[in-house]
Amino acid sequence: MAKLFWTGKQRFRFVTTLGLWLEAALAALLWSLLSVLPWRRAVALGRRSIGGIGPRLAKHQHVLANLRVACPGQSEGQIQQTGREVWSNLGAVLADVAHLRDIVGSIAQPSPIEVVCLNSDADFLAARRPCIFVAAHLGNWYLSVAGIRQAGYPVDVVYSPLSNPFLDRMMQARLQSLECGFITKQNAARPMLKALKNGRSIGLHVDVRVDGGELFPLCGADATTTTAPAWLAQKTGCPIVPVQVKRTGDDQFRVTIFPALRAAAPDEAPEQAIRRMTEDMNAAICELIRDNPRQWLCTKRRWPKDTMQQRGAY
Repeated sequence: MAKLFWTGKQRFRFVTTLGLWLEAALAALLWSLLSVLPWRRAVALGRRSIGGIGPRLAKHQHVLANLRVACPGQSEGQIQQTGREVWSNLGAVLADVAHLRDIVGSIAQPSPIEVVCLNSDADFLAARRPCIFVAAHLGNWYLSVAGIRQAGYPVDVVYSPLSNPFLDRMMQARLQSLECGFITKQNAARPMLKALKNGRSIGLHVDVRVDGGELFPLCGADATTTTAPAWLAQKTGCPIVPVQVKRTGDDQFRVTIFPALRAAAPDEAPEQAIRRMTEDMNAAICELIRDNPRQWLCTKRRWPKDTMQQRGAY
């Protein structure tokens, strides 16, 4: 909403600020409504509202285009249906955020968050050293932190602040329930290294476009990708561990922790190791997306424009 008021001229800055404030006020009103409702009813409302609005937005073309590249085996009818479910899941996530404190701190049995650890490495199970956890925006991606913490790892999450500072403060206040640290994406290298050296793990969502970044294969097409996890692993020797969050019901989730990616070999040059580990990471992320594309938040173009046009994604 706020961008509708943006003119780029300083004399209209107050109008932009008003737009930002109104956007945050609407979000606060929505969260207040969702907070009053029981969690399951809030999720149902979120699904219906965002699931109905999303496919009418301009961003829906990016959702469909990303799905066409990521899931070439799906028919166009399946892509359209999956695209609608992407928005429905986003609505459910917004409802979850309104109830996040209850979800994460639930003492109900069984817990709404099931953690499945497929990593049988003894050092990992004993949490002997910090890890670099990587994930995609799947299911309710915020809950990856709950799974990581339940596995015994204190973690700091790298995040991009929202463009609306009022809304960002509101979101950060709600995310405090996760009981993790937060590192802003800009100039994150030094804080990430410091966290790892202090025994804290790092969490990154690596399925987003990195403008100006290097190209690496992702689901059969080259995409600009962060090399930060591989760089950190090469610098510190900490393992890169993929994590997936899947919504298995309106009020049920499964967090799966996978075996670590292959570490850098002693005879690998640093640049070669970073590239190979990033390629391995993208291969793992692609598998997670294709396993559950209807819960993948993909509202921004993921691959280069020319690549997506050549593939007929738009």
